Amino acid sequence: MPKEKNYHVRKFSPTRRILADYNDVAASLNRVCGLTEIDVTKALTKIEEIKQYENYKVSMTGWIAKCLSQAVMENKHLNSYRRGRKIIVFDDVDISIIIELTTKAGKKVPYNYVIRKVNTKSVRMITDEIRIAQNKEIKDKDQLTRDSSTYMSFYSLLPRFFRRFVIKTMITNPFRLKKLIGTVGITSLGMFIKGQGGWAIPFPDKTLNIAIGGIKENAVLRNGNVEERKLLCVTFLIDHNLVDGAPAARFITRLTELMGDISYLKDLEKI
Repeated sequence: MPKEKNYHVRKFSPTRRILADYNDVAASLNRVCGLTEIDVTKALTKIEEIKQYENYKVSMTGWIAKCLSQAVMENKHLNSYRRGRKIIVFDDVDISIIIELTTKAGKKVPYNYVIRKVNTKSVRMITDEIRIAQNKEIKDKDQLTRDSSTYMSFYSLLPRFFRRFVIKTMITNPFRLKKLIGTVGITSLGMFIKGQGGWAIPFPDKTLNIAIGGIKENAVLRNGNVEERKLLCVTFLIDHNLVDGAPAARFITRLTELMGDISYLKDLEKI
């Protein structure tokens, strides 16, 4: 370290150690990546109308999760996991999202929240559930473990190779994975990069992970007329060991159709 102290030192907490180990293991998994732009012009207009006339703020992430669950239900390969020589196909779509919570110490931290059985819930139900979760106050130690700090204290004492083995065992166990972090993952960065496009690459801990990026405005030629459209940048990470290219393409096409047709926004109670 330099003699002149023009820096400060912070503790690398047990929570950050767990995240670092988890990210290392997730990054080692094989996935194929796809980038696309989805027209959300009609959706944004409809969400604004609902806010104005019904005084109800629809969660954009919640609506995307609902459309995603329907596309996955129609393409069940995306909701399946390998276990040895067998493939486990789950009936319900549990979608994990990242929300930002405030700890009792006033610190903002990312929190992995799982919306269970999204395929059985309406956009209103999902939105209300997300709003309740966003208002939750947690302790620092509950960011990952959801319980006492005993686990984190013990975990931090283990050798690194063993910590990675524990995490890899969890990620490759379909039932354990579903219980802890759901079957499909959404990472949403759009709220942080407003007014510009841009993609994000999520960690591939599931068969299907998507990242919601920024929204950009594009001039599009439609029926001989130039129109301004709002395009959402979306990244897909898919386990190619379980999902072939054609089914993956059909899934992405179906999701694009659902979002473009503002499905589930015309009736917020529709399941």
